[in-house]
Amino acid sequence: MRKIQMMGIDHSRATVAERELFSLTKAKQKELMEAVIRQQGVGGCVLLSTCNRTELYVSLQKEEDIDLYRIFCHIREIPQTAQDELQHLFCRRSGEDAVRHLFLLTGGLKSRIIGEDQILTQVREALEYARLCNVADTVLKTLFRMAVTVGKKIKTQVAIPRGNTSAIAAALAQLEQEGHTFGGTQCLVIGNGEMGRLTARAFRERGAFVTVTVRQYRSGQVQIPEGCARIHYGERYEKIPECRYVVSATSSPNLTLEKDKIQELNLTGALTLIDLAVPRDIDPCIGELPQTEVYNIDDFQTGTGVSEEQSASIEAAKTLVEEEVAEFVSWYECKDMIPEIRELGTLAAQDVSWRMGKTFHEMQFAPEVCHQLADAVEQTAAKVFQKMLFGVRDHADSDVMRECLDALGQVWKKE
Repeated sequence: MRKIQMMGIDHSRATVAERELFSLTKAKQKELMEAVIRQQGVGGCVLLSTCNRTELYVSLQKEEDIDLYRIFCHIREIPQTAQDELQHLFCRRSGEDAVRHLFLLTGGLKSRIIGEDQILTQVREALEYARLCNVADTVLKTLFRMAVTVGKKIKTQVAIPRGNTSAIAAALAQLEQEGHTFGGTQCLVIGNGEMGRLTARAFRERGAFVTVTVRQYRSGQVQIPEGCARIHYGERYEKIPECRYVVSATSSPNLTLEKDKIQELNLTGALTLIDLAVPRDIDPCIGELPQTEVYNIDDFQTGTGVSEEQSASIEAAKTLVEEEVAEFVSWYECKDMIPEIRELGTLAAQDVSWRMGKTFHEMQFAPEVCHQLADAVEQTAAKVFQKMLFGVRDHADSDVMRECLDALGQVWKKE
């Protein structure tokens, strides 16, 4: 029987500078998961990687003990001398604790912004990428599918009251409190992914004139929010002197804006740069230049304070999560029964087919018709019987279910 382990680093334990040490490109994510899956006793793994967290989920044999941290450090090329110093940044969970954490996370209850929407998509995409890399086993596929279902239930059944629903919304709200205004200003958004599009729309809603960078111009392959202009990524520096705000939100491992190139522009007006990426897109040293300020994702207080209204909804969401954790545990403890359920279903179906076959012959059907009818009856009976047993498994205590299977086995397997 396999168990579930999780190891991760997130915004609650590590700064953006520390998190970016362990950020991974798509290629490196695949390399890490493939390295983990090669370890003895590992059944599958899924890596969840966002700006605020990097978490590795693994299913393995109970007796196995895999040093996920060292594997992670090896793939990320963390020097041996630094590994011991950085290890405290990681949290480790196992069993129900790991399941509960993922369910709470997918429901938006562990995000910097309570109830935020993006994490649900990110969890779904993490599973899809693991499946694409052929490293997710049945246990983790079921776990992540259930996590997405839990997230949807929380959003529809609980509806946690929210203010800002994204990092950029929280960032702009904080900047407004500090005296910034956006109406009529020029804004450049570097990056046309999900966060880039959210950013462009947020500035447009506040009356800014927004330009978005794209990598190419071919029609049908690039979409930008309505009302926004676009330029090629290579023209970003030429656009900056016109801008009051610049936001970068890409998945690039390299800087999108460098200090020396900004300095060469000889800017005369104030410039605010917002970096929403991990690893960071914008050289933080740019903030040393006159009339220039640089914010990163950790500069915005998006996870502090919970209203009374939110507290009641959060408790309701946690109750829902506990119910779903119990359901997953029930499935997990009974999953080894699946082969026996299928075997019993087949044996029962064969018995039904044999009995119906006698009736078909008595009705004087042609032999080929009798065979066709018997095959159809057997296939249908197997599906019905297995569905019935799986339904019992999902609602009965595991010990009771095993007694039922033993009793049925004595009936169908007897000579």
